[in-house]
Amino acid sequence: MQHLLAIFTAFPDAPAGSPADMAETGIAFFTTWIQRVGGIVSFIGAVKLALSLKNDEGREQLTAILTMISGFMITAAVGGLDIFLIPDTYTEAAATTEFRAILTFIGRWIRRAGAAGLLFGGIMTALAMKDNNPAPKVNGVKYMAVGGMVCAIATIINTFV
Repeated sequence: MQHLLAIFTAFPDAPAGSPADMAETGIAFFTTWIQRVGGIVSFIGAVKLALSLKNDEGREQLTAILTMISGFMITAAVGGLDIFLIPDTYTEAAATTEFRAILTFIGRWIRRAGAAGLLFGGIMTALAMKDNNPAPKVNGVKYMAVGGMVCAIATIINTFV
């Protein structure tokens, strides 16, 4: 019978504290681990990029860069969770501050997406320069144009703040 009761000592103690404290602890735990996963993804992308540089295949290099940047995005996105905190009393000033914080967050990520498009387009164009085929060069320039337009459109968000 003692062996059967010894099994229950392996379980952790019940959590203590208010629900808000437990939620804060849980959010901090998951934030830490999601940031670590983002770091691992970006590390894998960097290793993949280093290994793909020996090939002339641009697709592998682009996939590696996309993997690396997605890891950076995961890490950065979880770091800005404090913008979603809602105050207990919601005054007009608090609502305006919250609205500005959310628009700033969205604008920042739209600009980053546009910059990623510019980066990928530049890389595609640079890798296509070695070939005599104009199609990859045109596609690279198109990606750069789209990235530039997205960056420019992201500046419009400041008119709403």
